[in-house]
Amino acid sequence: MRFYRKHTLSIIALIVVVAISLIFIPVGDRNALSDRDGSRNTYTMLNALNEVIRKAESNYYKDVEREKMYEGAIAGALAALDDPYSFYLPPRDQKREAEDLYHAKFGGLGIRIYPDKGFIKIARPLPNTPAMKAGLQAGDYIIKVNGNPIHIGTPRGQTVEDIVDILRGEIGTAVTVTIQRRGHPDPFDVTLIRAEIPIDSIEKTMLPDGIGYIQISSFTGRTSEEFRNALTELLNAKEGGMKSLILDLRDNPGGLLESAKYVADAFLSEGLIVWTKGRQNRFNQAYPADRDVLCPPEVNVVVLVNEFSASGSEIVAGAIKDSKRGILLGTKTFGKGVVQQRFPLDNGGGAVSLTISTYYTPSGVSINETGIMPDIVVELAKLETAEATMRQEMRVGKYVNDFVEKWIKDEEQRNGTTPKDFSQLEAKLPELMKTLAEKNITLEPELVKIDARWIFNANVGIYEPIDLDHDNQLNEAIKVIKSGEVEKILASTKATTTLQ
Repeated sequence: MRFYRKHTLSIIALIVVVAISLIFIPVGDRNALSDRDGSRNTYTMLNALNEVIRKAESNYYKDVEREKMYEGAIAGALAALDDPYSFYLPPRDQKREAEDLYHAKFGGLGIRIYPDKGFIKIARPLPNTPAMKAGLQAGDYIIKVNGNPIHIGTPRGQTVEDIVDILRGEIGTAVTVTIQRRGHPDPFDVTLIRAEIPIDSIEKTMLPDGIGYIQISSFTGRTSEEFRNALTELLNAKEGGMKSLILDLRDNPGGLLESAKYVADAFLSEGLIVWTKGRQNRFNQAYPADRDVLCPPEVNVVVLVNEFSASGSEIVAGAIKDSKRGILLGTKTFGKGVVQQRFPLDNGGGAVSLTISTYYTPSGVSINETGIMPDIVVELAKLETAEATMRQEMRVGKYVNDFVEKWIKDEEQRNGTTPKDFSQLEAKLPELMKTLAEKNITLEPELVKIDARWIFNANVGIYEPIDLDHDNQLNEAIKVIKSGEVEKILASTKATTTLQ
């Protein structure tokens, strides 16, 4: 949920959320107590619920948290709709969703983190944030927050979300983290003042031969602005600017409908982008393209999709494919063709996500539970079962982690600086292969190298948005652009359309 959604339904001044949506609109459906079949009075059922909770409080063998039981009852009521996208958001989840999706910013420290060895590990501090200014480093462990120890993953411990709740907070307030740093025997405290941290949904880079690359991880409240800036920068790049574009929507779960509409609109000058139809007329809405386009028609477009491209991603992909503005490459998309809206609860806080409509591509097709088939199918390379089992055993044993982290620590002690050149570590990987063989783990060196590089980058603060060495779908997209296949495929589909 980043910029995966972003706009307001003009008909009701509400923001519709597609996929991981998040937008809270005051609603007051007071008719929920009406009883349709007459067999069991609604008030009787509510009294029965209260009676169940009272009996549990009196007789259950452990202490009962009444609030959790009521929340469970709400969740159960929504589960009866048999719709995975209609659910209850407790107040904490509602707040987090608002930060991550709609606002796409929060009060925090500015660090990418992941759980490791029961603690929180820093993958990298973000530029111009409290974390970077305070000197926090990739590879640092956060072992305490405000003096309270962290225990991730233990039966009575915390979750990563629990720690994020503590690290985030009101802008201008202080939080103290206890850091255990590689090569330092003793932990030390760092006090930081929370600042506004934007959540980016866009990655961009310029590849050789004038091929631009934009990855959208989700459609949030900032995606439109981010996308416009990224596209403009690539078009105005040195040496002639962008001639072709690879738009990467793989693993993008969706987000704000209006943000997805904005991205699709950047390529189209006429026709419909998407339209929605619900049981209530107020949820029927058409989203036409604006006349102006951000991406010139002479720029060839290849959209990367996979089985995890859902909702807002499918709106963009469907609009580009139906309009013959570009081609799709990868694997069939997820197939989430329904729209949700968040309805805040007046009593008890939190919100309810309800599916309100189905959306349709410009050609009138609903892709719900069917997905969109790409023009060129390219599967990611998959491991054989035996290889996958071996790799899992390698990861569980943390053999690569231990080898890489020890090598980095030794290099820091020897040279006084953190190594940044992976090729130096790569030369030592035969030693790691020998260790794995002793553990009866036999894998191709290239597979071990992939894991080693990821662990190396996470420990020294390197972030690589693309991997040309191993991403066969991206490489195929580059090949298709260079060979002129994009124009040929579009020409053939246009001819087919004319014949029909």
